[in-house]
Amino acid sequence: MNIHWLEYVKSCYDLVIESEGLSEIILEHEVEAYIVHLMANNFERVDIGNQAVAIQMLTAMNTKKRDEFLKVGDECLLIHSYPFKKRYWPNPRYYVDMGTIAYGMANHIMETHFEPASKILNRIFQRI
Repeated sequence: MNIHWLEYVKSCYDLVIESEGLSEIILEHEVEAYIVHLMANNFERVDIGNQAVAIQMLTAMNTKKRDEFLKVGDECLLIHSYPFKKRYWPNPRYYVDMGTIAYGMANHIMETHFEPASKILNRIFQRI
């Protein structure tokens, strides 16, 4: 665990709460907590979007491990929310669809909350 973990979580929580207020989208507590931790866990990453999501999804499907599907869903959520390299996307819904499928394969709450969570994250990323 990173030595700055608690500071990351506190800062990310503040950003999520502020973004919810500004966008008038209130996430369920579990979804809110998930994206706070997602942001904190990926705070220092510089490789988001470097590996093809389709390859990650195939790997997850071969292993059938829940954690692998969650990684794919998380990657899609981060890419779609920022949005990274948007001009190279196959279509505007690609990362929404892939992320929703990945979260669904993991039987995770984010399957039905991908788009509102993405709107909150996008609002945060636009401010930064």
